[in-house]
Amino acid sequence: MKNDNNNVDTSIHKKLPLSTELLYEDLFDDIVQQIPISLYVLNGSTYSYVNPHFCKLVGYEEKGILNGTVTLENLIHPEDLSIIQQRIFTEYDSKDAFARYRVRIYRSDGQLLHVEIHSTKKKWQGKNVLFGTVIDITAEVTADLKLKEKEERLDSLFTYNPDAIFTFDMEGNFQSANPGCEIISGYTKEEILQLSFTPFIVSEDLPKAFFHFHNALNGNASTYEISMIRKDGETRTLLVTNFPMKSGGNIVGAYGIAKDITVETDYKKLMEGMGFFDPLTRLPNRTLFEDHVKRAIESKDYNEKKLAVFFINLDRFKLINDSFGHQFGDEFLKDVAHRLSENIDPSCTVGRFAGDEFAVLLKGLEQPQVFQLAARFNDALAKPFEAFGHSVSITGSIGIAFSSGPDESVDELIKKADSAMNYTKKHKIAQYTVYSEELDQQSVYRLTIERELKSALTKQEMSLHYQPIIDLKNNRLSAMEALIRWNHPDLGFIPPDFFIPISEETGQIVSLGRWVLYTACAQNKAWQDQGQTPIKICVNISTIQLQQLDFVQTVIEILKETGLNAQWLELEVTESILLVDTELLKSSLHQLKELGVSMSIDDFGTGFTSLSYLRQFSFDRIKIDRSFVGDISNDLNGKAITATIIALAHTLNMTVVAEGIEDDTQLAFLQGKKCDEGQGYYFGRPLPAELHDLTTVYKK
Repeated sequence: MKNDNNNVDTSIHKKLPLSTELLYEDLFDDIVQQIPISLYVLNGSTYSYVNPHFCKLVGYEEKGILNGTVTLENLIHPEDLSIIQQRIFTEYDSKDAFARYRVRIYRSDGQLLHVEIHSTKKKWQGKNVLFGTVIDITAEVTADLKLKEKEERLDSLFTYNPDAIFTFDMEGNFQSANPGCEIISGYTKEEILQLSFTPFIVSEDLPKAFFHFHNALNGNASTYEISMIRKDGETRTLLVTNFPMKSGGNIVGAYGIAKDITVETDYKKLMEGMGFFDPLTRLPNRTLFEDHVKRAIESKDYNEKKLAVFFINLDRFKLINDSFGHQFGDEFLKDVAHRLSENIDPSCTVGRFAGDEFAVLLKGLEQPQVFQLAARFNDALAKPFEAFGHSVSITGSIGIAFSSGPDESVDELIKKADSAMNYTKKHKIAQYTVYSEELDQQSVYRLTIERELKSALTKQEMSLHYQPIIDLKNNRLSAMEALIRWNHPDLGFIPPDFFIPISEETGQIVSLGRWVLYTACAQNKAWQDQGQTPIKICVNISTIQLQQLDFVQTVIEILKETGLNAQWLELEVTESILLVDTELLKSSLHQLKELGVSMSIDDFGTGFTSLSYLRQFSFDRIKIDRSFVGDISNDLNGKAITATIIALAHTLNMTVVAEGIEDDTQLAFLQGKKCDEGQGYYFGRPLPAELHDLTTVYKK
């Protein structure tokens, strides 16, 4: 370097010819002068060398920099000058010979730049000499500042947004929630983060919520309206947007934004209520129908014209709509409206409330005539309907309520008919049901169960009991069946046969079922860790669980979390599940079998299983329903049926478990027919895990 020859190491000159030495000197000089990196040499506080790129960076001429006209004070930002000065005046130490730091500098035109200095310190003739490079990092620093500013804006948007903003994991559990969530829900942030979204949603909107949640997990964004229940019990209407949450290119959950639109929705409903006829069927809508009922109750000749209201719900209409399309469904609804209307007198009214719900107001009919009309309605609905190349038949669930007098409100009368209809739909013991106060009590109890079920897991009211399954060849324990129990602090023990169907209707069976599966697997692993001989744990799975697209993945995660090997888990399904979605079922069962999980059919003989299903799905075990086992002691057809099922199962290489064994006669018969395993009060009742002694209690 021409302006600082003292820095050149001349030791190499002695080894090179003069011509080569000059060549290298020219080459190094060209490199230093032309390299697109700013180079400098500081001798004390004065620059003794800068290359052209340095001059271009700071906007000063080389002469002014080297003669001291341009000083460090001119170049370095005042707040950063001490960094350079400390570096210059600190005594040389080989430990800090190299340093890298960032400062701000001013160009000659006043422009502020951010630079990174790479500095090497040498001791030369009693002074500290610094040399190195200067790199312009203004763009990088500006980008970082903008990113920080963007993050602050996003944080402000999240924190101060009046709308609820939140994130879910892949299971629908809250991962984050802004203060807007607390305002809308009435829960604290801490309470929200302990829950999934299902307890917040009204039961009838749960299918919609699950659909849009899984839609987000599949990479799609969607906006929809949904109703939620606040902590104080108030129902609010929300406009919710869900979209996928990604990390590393993978979807790891879902974002959500919810706006309270209750006021807007109520106003919209009010405006819609100003119309009086259903646009599809041209029947009176609910508003007009209720007005007709009100006028009938208030009429002067009320006593002469006895009033009754039918509430009719079409069975399986959703299946028809989903299978053949909405156009077919619309035509079908119009035909239903026509069939109902042509069976009543002009003084009566048929109305369509919503979807597949119709109502009929009857005036001046005696009870036998009302019942005859209900039968005619059922006959009319049962006739095949044909359109667009399809032919379907349908049934209707009818509820009947007779008016109790002029003091009864319209809403009360319609609710009574609705309650009776729900009873018909649930039990199917007749073509119609007439309202009674007993039905009302059942309805109130059911609604209470539905409400309390939402928080039962959170309040730790659920528990698992375990019933032994015994190997009938050696009378040793071979498995345990996990059975859920609910002990409510006020309602007491609630039978599973009552609350399980409700949990399936409301969608809560998904979270409830996951808890059962996890708890049962964890308990079985705990028994193994205690040194007990490994046994299978049997867990009942509902149709809704198996229909979840992520059910197999859920099983995999639970096995991983609990540490239980798949060979010690058995999932039990009922026969009816085999008629739902054969392809989906095949896929799920195949994946579970590949994991090593066993599959069994529960309550065999009471449902719809055909031999073709048994052949297709390769179940491991069949559980004979307790009703057949109970008939063994009575010498009824149960013996023949039980023996046939055992023989059939063995032919198909399946193990047989007999449920409900209660006496020696039943046990002896089953052992004589070579039934593999047994379960029932004869061996032990379902008990909590801590009350089981796996080493002694089953030695019958």
